[in-house]
Amino acid sequence: MGDFDFKAPPFDQVRGLQPLATDRRGHVSVETARHHLFVGTDKRTHTSVLIKVTSKPGLTYQDNLKNEIASLLTINESLPESQYFPLLADHGQLRDGRVFIVASFFPELPLATAIGKERIPVRTVTYIRTAMEIARALGQIHTLKIYHVDVNPMNVLLRLEHGQPIIRLIDFESSYQWSRHSTGTFYNPPNTPGYSAPEIPSRAPDGRSDVFSLGAVLYTMLAGYQWTWEGDVGTCAQRDRDLDPDLKRIVLESVDSDPDKRYRSMKEFYDTLCAYLESIWPGRIEASSW
Repeated sequence: MGDFDFKAPPFDQVRGLQPLATDRRGHVSVETARHHLFVGTDKRTHTSVLIKVTSKPGLTYQDNLKNEIASLLTINESLPESQYFPLLADHGQLRDGRVFIVASFFPELPLATAIGKERIPVRTVTYIRTAMEIARALGQIHTLKIYHVDVNPMNVLLRLEHGQPIIRLIDFESSYQWSRHSTGTFYNPPNTPGYSAPEIPSRAPDGRSDVFSLGAVLYTMLAGYQWTWEGDVGTCAQRDRDLDPDLKRIVLESVDSDPDKRYRSMKEFYDTLCAYLESIWPGRIEASSW
């Protein structure tokens, strides 16, 4: 399992350690990935934990993981009751300088595993409800002036419980924290083409940047992955003849290349989706607090 000393911290505090595939489907280490992932049980708390270690020493990978650490520390401190985000249990550096984090492990699979190549119309309501739940999670960190910046189908974990989507938001390496980055902390985030807002990194992100990402995720759920091989999300959604016109307008406003033409906040995007869902599925969704 790589060149690790499993008798040294943080590995020595974990029982049943196994490498984890990046798609979380099986226990297969991906050596060429940015990070090595391991899962096991914390000997002290008896909870499942994920260990993420940079694949090799280097400033870029280390800075990205340190950025995730800083954001998660703030989120955990400010939103201690939230179930949307990983709880950071430990962090530091291995003897060779590689950065690691130990965080809560969620058993849910990536949203990507629930999306096919083609559209699945019977899941439209579920997909909209899932987008609304992601919006609620993002709305929480936006109150802290933290923006995820790289929301995509692999960074959202999902399971359905009695028809209700349960989501987790992970991988905060690209996150922008206003209190740190606006005062000069270096920011050059990794991003996922097609999902990260086009203004990144030439201008500082805000809530509208995550609106773009969530809009792209929503369109992927509705249309399937086919669009990602055919062009940018705005162009593909615009020429999509199978998308309900009202829903198309919502998607197009969320993924406009101009941030000033998108929904002004995640709450506004959420409310619009909620109103649309009520129009096609009246009286069936219990009201939930934002």
